[in-house]
Amino acid sequence: MSFTEQSLGTRATFLLPSLKLKGQRGSGKILEQEVHDFLMANFGGYTAAAGNLFGYWKDQGGHDSYGEHREFTVALADQTKLPLLKDFLARLSRDIEEDCLYLETGQTVTLIYGQIT
Repeated sequence: MSFTEQSLGTRATFLLPSLKLKGQRGSGKILEQEVHDFLMANFGGYTAAAGNLFGYWKDQGGHDSYGEHREFTVALADQTKLPLLKDFLARLSRDIEEDCLYLETGQTVTLIYGQIT
């Protein structure tokens, strides 16, 4: 049996609060559409998982927090795209008034803050 294989690079997965994805931006664009446009323009595609995806965590003040999310995944064929993704997530975090957003790249888990903490 023969086949062809193409590596797409490292996987980057991030979570966005699902209820806020339906919110409208100052530009009049729905946040979900803005995310779609950014990922298509900069990564050539993405996958998203919706459903019963939720998490519990302790915030920086030690308080229990809870959130329901949608999971997005892009392929980082070019590692120089990672700072672009992080910058986008930081701006998004600030704009939607989230303390931070969860990002996994390869084996690394990071919190991306929209402002200096």
